[in-house]
Order: sequence, then C-alpha cells, then structure tokens
Amino acid sequence: PWFLCLLATLALVAAACGGGDDGGGGGGAGEGAQGRDAEVDESLCPVDALEAATEPVEIEFWHAMTASNEETLNAMIRDYNQSQDAVRVRGIFTGSYDETLERYLTGLQSDELPQLVQLEETTLQTVIDSGATVPAAACVAASDYDTSDLLPAVLGQWEVDGTLWPMPFNVSNPVFYYDRNDFRAAGLDPDAPPATLDEMLEMGQTIVDAGAAETAMSLEVQPWYPEQWMSMAGQTLVDNTNGREARAEASTLDNEAMVEIFQWVRDMVDNDLIFNVGRNPSGADHFFALANGDAAFTIGTSGALGSVYDALDGGTVETDVDIGVGPLPGPVAGGPTSAGGAALSIVANGSTPEQIAATWDFVQWLVDPVQQARWHVNTGYIPISFTASEDAAVQELWAERPGFQVAYEQLADDNLPPGGGGPVIGGYVEFRNVLEDAIEALVLNDADPVELAAQVQADADAAIAAYNDRVPG
Repeated sequence: PWFLCLLATLALVAAACGGGDDGGGGGGAGEGAQGRDAEVDESLCPVDALEAATEPVEIEFWHAMTASNEETLNAMIRDYNQSQDAVRVRGIFTGSYDETLERYLTGLQSDELPQLVQLEETTLQTVIDSGATVPAAACVAASDYDTSDLLPAVLGQWEVDGTLWPMPFNVSNPVFYYDRNDFRAAGLDPDAPPATLDEMLEMGQTIVDAGAAETAMSLEVQPWYPEQWMSMAGQTLVDNTNGREARAEASTLDNEAMVEIFQWVRDMVDNDLIFNVGRNPSGADHFFALANGDAAFTIGTSGALGSVYDALDGGTVETDVDIGVGPLPGPVAGGPTSAGGAALSIVANGSTPEQIAATWDFVQWLVDPVQQARWHVNTGYIPISFTASEDAAVQELWAERPGFQVAYEQLADDNLPPGGGGPVIGGYVEFRNVLEDAIEALVLNDADPVELAAQVQADADAAIAAYNDRVPG
C-alpha cells in the first residue's frame, strides 16, 4: 500500500531531519579551540596553509545523511574532489545524529576524530564545551568570507555571543501539512490553512463536525514544537537570552505563554481532535495518520517534504490525499521560528594546519549558492542563502511545488527569536525529555496546564544544573 511506502521512506530520513532527534550530553575538553567568551582568533584557521601543501590534503567528513540525502551528498563530495587537485574528501556515514555525536565525543578521548563533522543544532553547547573545534568565525575572519548572503535566522541559530561556531549546512523548519481535500469537504478554503493555534482548533473542529476526517490533528510527542511555539510568542526557553549571551543556568518555561500552549493541547484532546502517535520513533507515524485518513493535518519537519512528495508521486501510490503545506501555526500568526537541522564543525584536534585549511575550502564549497540550490532541489532542505533561492532550478521547483518555499520564507526575514535563535543548552536530551513527558501528561493524564508549567520548569532546571555541574563553563 502507498502509505507503507511513505512510512518506510520517511523512516529512512527520520534520523537526518532537523529538530526531530535529541542531541546534547557532555564531553571532555579538547585542545584545539578557544572558550565560549574569547575573542575570535583568526590564526586558529590558517587558510593560507593549503597553498603550501605539496600533495593533495586528505580530510574525513563524518555525516548522518541517509537514503537519497546521502546519495546527493556523496555526489557533491565526488564533484568537489574532481573540481580541484588540492583536497580529497572522504565522506563517512556515522549513523544518526545521536550516534555521530556519540562517536565524536568518544573520539575526543581516543584522538580518533575527523576533520569535519555534521551535528544537529541541539548539540551547539556540547560542541563549544568540547573545546576541539575551530569556530567558523575564525575562518570567516581569516579569509574575509562574506556571510551577508546567508539568511539571518540561519546564522543566528549557530551564533553564540556573536561568534559563529559551526557553519550551517542542512537546515529545516517545522511546517503545517494538511489534506486540502478535507478542507474542501468541510467548506474551508484549502488555500488558507490556519495561522494560529486557535485557528487550528477551530478548523479542526469544523472538519470533524463535517465528517471530512476521523479527527483533526495527528500529533507526535515532539518537544521541537512547543520550543518553536515559545519562540513564536517571543519567549525564551532558558535564561541569558536563550543561552546566547552566557551559559544557560535556568529554564524560563513557567510563564503565561507556556501555560497557554499546554492549555491548547488539553483543549485539542478534550475535544477529541487529536490522533496521538506517541513519541514516533519511526519519524513517520504522524504522516501515516494523515495519509491514511485518520487525521486532516499534522506538523512535521520540512526536511521530510521531498520524501512525502516522492511517496505520493511513486508509481505504486494510489491516494485521494491532496497535500498542502503551510507555515507553522503558532500562539500568534507569523511569529519567529528558529532553524533546525545540522551544521558543519571544523575539528582542530588532531588536524594539521593544511587539513584545517582544506576543510574550510570544502565547507565554503558546500554552502556556495550553486551547491545549496542543488542540495535544496534534491533533498528538500532549505537553501541557506538569498542567492541560492534565486537559482533557476529552485524557482522552477517552487513554481511546481510551492510547499518547498514555505519553510524558506519562514526563515528569510529579520524576524528572529530572542537571542537570534533557539535555546543553547547543555544536556539538551534531558531538557527535551522534560518537554516530552509534559506533552504525554497533557495527552494521556489530563494534566493541569498551570501546575505542569511549574513542574516543567523545576525539572528542566535540574537537567541544566546537572549538565553544568558535569561540564562547568
């Protein structure tokens, strides 16, 4: 059946979609980089060393891409290697984001590290604390690299205290997926999806009352969504401006915005408008419920959009679903979302000056507008530069499939979350576990939103403190 094809396809990319994986954890201090609050030292990135190399410089690149995303990345690596004679990149698949992080942290102790590693946005504090990477800002300064073409929200996500640490690469954002046919059947405009949480509830009720779908929303227990909703409400999740001016020491979750988010979940549940798929380890069950007619809409990563369309367009697919894609509804319409996905960290420990210079050369090639346009068209990840969005192939794709443009537009202006991006937290796994438990308490145990917000703050504070005790700043 077509929906099983969709389930299998999405399961392959689940570990490579931004926001959906847990990151974080501790790590030993390395030798290569400066501390979080230090001035950027451009000598950390000896960009001229590549010119002095007498033979091709070999570098390893650890990544977490799977399925068609991995095929595209491997093709890009081959093209880079063939485009010049100075650098040879060897791409190595190292498992999911979590598995890649674990291998990186283990490598800090064993001195078995790559020159470049792809890690999820939730690992930013861990990357800084590892002390083993060259801040991308050092390479930017050393090479006079112009970052003005990169989307402000994308840069902001990986900047801390004004320093760009990893270089953004594969970026995603949560979007609203819906069956346009269900909207039509309920007398709703399929070109006007809900812009707020309240509108989601109202339209969901209309759809169910009209008998257009069994229930309104397929909900995965995913902490990325309340995080985004807090950002859209203009709220931080941790102190020190989302951990971007100084290390996060406490959460900022016990407030009116979080209570309203929790109350909305309760209202959706109380009105029988939720189809709960739980923690969704496959990364595809919420899409499966939409495709199977169990729900009229869901929220999911834009990084899955290519796989969704591939499944719907496959020769074995037979369905009445007419997929629509809209911006993420929030507490307020059009509030700022933060970028998800992963970025590229240049590893200093164990790398020669020639390898650091070679790695920076490769990173610049990957984020070049031509390559970012290619990456977007072949994977669905968001093009991270304004110039890439103007590429003819990108414009052709957007004209044919407007859904691919939605996530880009969410990040393409100066409407940024507090601090410029999502929270920077050590022990992000534990922090997100607290939010996951809270969502389950709302859906399964009729938790009181006010009491739950207070409990969430206490538990999140404990998680942050435990990490900071292990890995002091």
